[in-house]
Amino acid sequence: MYRVVTTENIALAPSIEIAYQRAYEEHWHAVFRFALAWTNDWAAAEDLAQESYLRLWNSRTRIDWERPLLAWLLVTTRRLATDRFRALRRRVLNSPTSTSLDMAERDRWLDVQGAMASLSPLERTALVLTAVEGVSYTDAAVMLGTSAGALRAAVSRAREKLEVA
Repeated sequence: MYRVVTTENIALAPSIEIAYQRAYEEHWHAVFRFALAWTNDWAAAEDLAQESYLRLWNSRTRIDWERPLLAWLLVTTRRLATDRFRALRRRVLNSPTSTSLDMAERDRWLDVQGAMASLSPLERTALVLTAVEGVSYTDAAVMLGTSAGALRAAVSRAREKLEVA
């Protein structure tokens, strides 16, 4: 795919690169920790965080660089993690002779995965941000574009669902 170079693109390129670098420096650790909380796997979290930043770069011409980017990065990371879980589930469920996990580990993983799958995306993200990452309800609500009350309710519902599971 070829990109048309115009004087506008040339003028914006350095400022976009600087804004991207700033977003990386300011948010890399938060995005990585968020991915790690979702995956509980260091290498997978690094991959997810890198993929999120790659998607940010690929969307650079559509991004409003004046707005905060952490929420965009976290939503992108969450979507990538969800896609990863779906792919892993398909592989595990379609491979009854898997040798990488013993049956007890596989059952525990499926229990946790199933319990987390019962949560809505808002419930799962709210729970990870507040309970795992330690983000305040107010800050998490701002990141997710909702109210602190709605976020508290989502966390409460998530905890109830996980207790039942």
